Amino acid sequence: MATTTLGKTGITVNPICIGTWAWGDKLFWNYGSNYGVNEVEAAFKTSLEAGINFFDTAEVYGNGLSEELLGKFMQETEQPVQIATKYGPVPWRFFPESVADAVTASLKRLMVPKVTL
Repeated sequence: MATTTLGKTGITVNPICIGTWAWGDKLFWNYGSNYGVNEVEAAFKTSLEAGINFFDTAEVYGNGLSEELLGKFMQETEQPVQIATKYGPVPWRFFPESVADAVTASLKRLMVPKVTL
């Protein structure tokens, strides 16, 4: 699969990124009712088999469950996986260290030392 470069960073990723908002989100996507961990794990594995290894998540997706699921699935594969994640500038994040704290919490949920984006 062809890759694309992220700005001037030199980091290359697949041009297709799998969004994982529905992975763990009960409020909007009914996670746990119509589908669950087995289905999202199958989606993860199918993506890798198709050559797509770039996944987008966020701390708010399923209140962190999306990141936890991705972390679990990544531990079970030897294939390289690239992650983009986000945090929200919620009202109680007043200080610069809030960014570092949010990213550190995401890294723990993802069980990785760093993310691609």
